[in-house]
Amino acid sequence: MHIPISSYAAAAAALAFSIPAANAFWRLECDGSVGMARIDPLMDFGGLSDHVHTIKGGSAFTATSTADDLLKSKCQSCGVGQDKSAYWAPPLYFMADDGTATVVPEKPPFKAYYELNTGMTSDGKPQKVEAFPNGFQMISGSNYRRNTTLSGPDPSDFVGPFNDENNEQREERAIGFNCMNYGHNGSPAKNEPTLYRHSLPEKSWLDANCPDGLRLELQFPSCWNGDMDGGEKHKSHVAFPNWINGGDCPAGFDRRLPSLMYETIVATDQFIGKGGKFVLGNGDPTGYGYHGDFIAAWDDGVLQQAVDQCTDMGGEMRSCGVFQFPENTASCTLENPLPEDIKDENTEGPMQGLPGQCEVQSGPEEAEKGKGATGTSSGGKTGKKSDSDSSKGGDYGSPPASAPAAPLPSSPPVDDKKTGAVFAQVKDAGDNYQAPPSPPSPPAAPTTTVPPVGPAADQAGDVVSTKIWTEGRVVHEEKIVMQEVTVTSDGAKVKRTAEAQAEHVKRHAHRHHHPMQHGVGGRRMR
Repeated sequence: MHIPISSYAAAAAALAFSIPAANAFWRLECDGSVGMARIDPLMDFGGLSDHVHTIKGGSAFTATSTADDLLKSKCQSCGVGQDKSAYWAPPLYFMADDGTATVVPEKPPFKAYYELNTGMTSDGKPQKVEAFPNGFQMISGSNYRRNTTLSGPDPSDFVGPFNDENNEQREERAIGFNCMNYGHNGSPAKNEPTLYRHSLPEKSWLDANCPDGLRLELQFPSCWNGDMDGGEKHKSHVAFPNWINGGDCPAGFDRRLPSLMYETIVATDQFIGKGGKFVLGNGDPTGYGYHGDFIAAWDDGVLQQAVDQCTDMGGEMRSCGVFQFPENTASCTLENPLPEDIKDENTEGPMQGLPGQCEVQSGPEEAEKGKGATGTSSGGKTGKKSDSDSSKGGDYGSPPASAPAAPLPSSPPVDDKKTGAVFAQVKDAGDNYQAPPSPPSPPAAPTTTVPPVGPAADQAGDVVSTKIWTEGRVVHEEKIVMQEVTVTSDGAKVKRTAEAQAEHVKRHAHRHHHPMQHGVGGRRMR
């Protein structure tokens, strides 16, 4: 006999949930940085920041940049000519035992992922991805966080869903520190899923396990309420979906933006065997305070064209016919002079302590803003806004939004047909992975295994979620695919199989794993 899907779901309730839709994406590759400086037009508008940022994007970036300013940039460090947006985050430093700090070099390119993932609104309507309007700005992560509410690394097979967590907890999951090990001298490559570990590992653990460096990952929220900015923290206008980079949106944030993620590989391997520790430029040795900022500044209409037309599932930005590709982006630098107080500041090292004497604060209590830092004020333009000053958006005098909220588009028609979704669990390498301890606990030797490389799936189905990880010098992609299956019973035994020939068809999700070969919609890691 055939068992109704509701009965089956009741028997396997732990596996039944809504799986997020996944669509095309592209990796915006940035071969260089336009600069490193203690400026931040969101949190310290017109003044000096207490910590250094590495800045990608338009060359017109300054301490007072708006989207209109960025659109006038003479060049950009990222690979799409019509994009003058600003992408910035604190760099990683190596601090030797004697207190000498040196920036950890990046292994370019920096990548900003534009993922066109969709989901459902809080009232069950399907979403359509909207381009970031010019002037839109946001921050992901917290400069001051030095602790976590999470119990440990995420389940390694996928990120989500986290239906019972608030937005701050989801934000903690939006940070990743991925150990890079391509395999050497006949030893197998080891890998970790994206956004798996949410704290910066101890240096001794990195030395022993990560011979090819560390990948810093930062996911931004993609659920939106229509406002251009989010108040003093620049984040109240956005929220994370229940799968962090995909899934469904909470109430009040029913509009959908591209899922933006920063990926920076840094050469921690250059410091193997040297006494000291790694610390972020904001004085954070834990990693919990990793964060990044974004101001959208695309040529008019181009980003929405790309959202609508660029459907490559491999993520190659050059496969999108909408984009133009400038040359010599690695040589693009800031076109405007830095403020007088920092124009000659050493931001790369070696130097005694962090730039601006930003103090290292390990927590677990929140860090104090500007503790130990020098020269964090310029012309009285920093400082908290008054309650009556509604023209300034940020905690430190941010400018007003350069454009009004975008008009709400009409929603696509709702499919009232209800279909059950059952997730077929697939055990992967992370099930046996012992994560390194969160600082400051002493490191423990992990045990890692390489996930099996399965053949490309030969069944047809809709891709609804993806996961990407590195193995050797190849990045692997695993897709969760919605597929027609049959739920049948043989006596008391329930069978589920993708090849079933029974009549009662339901939706089923399973995984397809594809190594992403260089030149075939994928990338090799350097």
